[in-house]
Amino acid sequence: MWEFTSTACEKDDTTLIDQAFSIASQHDDINDLELLNEFCALAIQKNATNVLTHLIKQGASVKSLRPNDIAWRGPRSKPILEILLAHGWDINARDASRSDSVSEPFMWSVLMDIDLVTWCLEHGASVYPRDQEPLRDDILTMSQRKCQQVLEKAAYSATVATFELLRSKGAPLGWRPLHHAVETTTYHQADRGEETGRGEEEDKAAKESARKYEERMAMVRHLVDVVGIDVNAPGQPPGANLPECWGTPICYIANSYGLETDTRELAWFLLDRGADPTPALEIAKFTEHHKFVADVEAWRVKQADGRKCCAIQ
Repeated sequence: MWEFTSTACEKDDTTLIDQAFSIASQHDDINDLELLNEFCALAIQKNATNVLTHLIKQGASVKSLRPNDIAWRGPRSKPILEILLAHGWDINARDASRSDSVSEPFMWSVLMDIDLVTWCLEHGASVYPRDQEPLRDDILTMSQRKCQQVLEKAAYSATVATFELLRSKGAPLGWRPLHHAVETTTYHQADRGEETGRGEEEDKAAKESARKYEERMAMVRHLVDVVGIDVNAPGQPPGANLPECWGTPICYIANSYGLETDTRELAWFLLDRGADPTPALEIAKFTEHHKFVADVEAWRVKQADGRKCCAIQ
């Protein structure tokens, strides 16, 4: 049944979807309205505009759709989103009781697509999570832990252009934008140039990793040099001990042991901007991240050599 329904949605064929509904409605374990809504979710997933409109006319409701019902399994097309909005979908809806992606508004799920982010903002999306307390310096509420600020998530995966678009709308920085940017930079490898013995797929993956590395490094530089975030900024309020909060931004490099990426450029950038390596070195001892320790020592030698040159002059 579901395979036939999926085919109907892929072809965006209303005749086929009616046939699928007729077959499925013969089962007693689901009523017609529930079935319509299930079909509706599949039509959204497949970006089937004709089928979605047809199902809504038959009585399907999109008003109570959660963000992940729409964002699940791939990007949504603007025509699909326009249909949803026209029939009562709330673009800012979120389930504040949850601690996963359901607790985040829909726009949080499309931050890697600046075109869709722009569309969302033009169609009423807010940069503030609904029913969330204002940010404070002394506390991070449960609601804020469940749903991070949009700029924190943008720092993690979006481009600088998307970040600035959201910031221009008044989006707050949150607690850890630089921490997130540093962390995701460690996931990727800078371009190593041509390597012998590398197959086509490996070469493609290496180039994509290098592209992402440059994108994430651009975000780190932007947050420090343009936005002005302190390289020694704490990741949580004083006295808090929240999970997966490792300390200041540079600590996230020390905690990245095992990824086998070269983080020297990232570490040196933060050190050049005044990052204190002391807490990160403590983490590196625990994680046995010898490469990070060596990078810090090499930076210190470079600084000492620079001072000697200045003294001689």
